[in-house]
Amino acid sequence: MLDLDDVPLNNENPFPAILQGDTQEKIVHQDDEKRFAIIEALHPEAAVHWLAVTYEDSGNTEDLMCGDRERFLDLIDYAINVAKSQTEEYPLLQQGFSIKFHCGAFETIPHAKLHILTTE
Repeated sequence: MLDLDDVPLNNENPFPAILQGDTQEKIVHQDDEKRFAIIEALHPEAAVHWLAVTYEDSGNTEDLMCGDRERFLDLIDYAINVAKSQTEEYPLLQQGFSIKFHCGAFETIPHAKLHILTTE
């Protein structure tokens, strides 16, 4: 079972509760060794819209990108590799997908994450 004792639960950031299984959001993939997970977006903008998130609370995406560039790049690699590995179960991914992230005020939840969206 996932150990997130070092990640505080709070009202602004739903990801720790999701990763602990305390909510109904679907976890598509988890990697406990790398400490990354992919979850379905609560408000999808595409047929497949997932969020690749870090287990730890490292601030927002820009904080991770500037503060731990290697971890940020690992998150990108993880998101791409998992999306590619899910094409059999999610055939729309075979047509291609986008990886995007928000920086600054547009990032509404202060947690490092990437969006994975199919391109219909």
